[in-house]
Amino acid sequence: MNRLSPQRSRLLAVGLLLILVLLVALLVKPVLGSYLSYGERIESLENQLSIYQRLAAGLADDEARLATLRAAEPVTDLYLPQNKPALAAAHLQQYLHSQVGRGGGQVISTQILTSAEAGPLQTIAIQVHMRGELNDLVNLFYSLESGKPALFAENITVLANPRRQSRVARRNNRRVEVQAVPALDIRFDLTGFAPREKTP
Repeated sequence: MNRLSPQRSRLLAVGLLLILVLLVALLVKPVLGSYLSYGERIESLENQLSIYQRLAAGLADDEARLATLRAAEPVTDLYLPQNKPALAAAHLQQYLHSQVGRGGGQVISTQILTSAEAGPLQTIAIQVHMRGELNDLVNLFYSLESGKPALFAENITVLANPRRQSRVARRNNRRVEVQAVPALDIRFDLTGFAPREKTP
């Protein structure tokens, strides 16, 4: 067997050391890295599990509280009373006219909007065009959105009425102001919900 010179044996030792370091870097480091990442993942999953266990423990209490709330105040009075879309839209229009009549303003037109959304409730919406003063508008929106059934005003557009003028009539050769044209032109969508029709 040939003996290696000290210089060659040092080079061979350094080469073997480099190969060993490369093997450690290529084999041990990824295994160790995956082990550490699995540890972090396990810790994260354990945290999620503890959260879900706390939620599951309180589920019975939450369901009992929900049943009590439903019994105390049923949600059916938040819906429009009719379940046919045309009747519900007509009811919504009548309700709007009664609210506007109480608070002031003038409904110019209403138009039924169709909706094809799927779900346990059907969306009933009308597009409203009216005129009124700012106080009338504030009171109307308050009464619509805070009352029952639950209604939502969306896509609100308020414009100053460019034809702001008073109509004048002559009585006994005197000028008398009869009625002022309202200052605001208001358009909005009024949305309510009704239960779906039960199909046989």
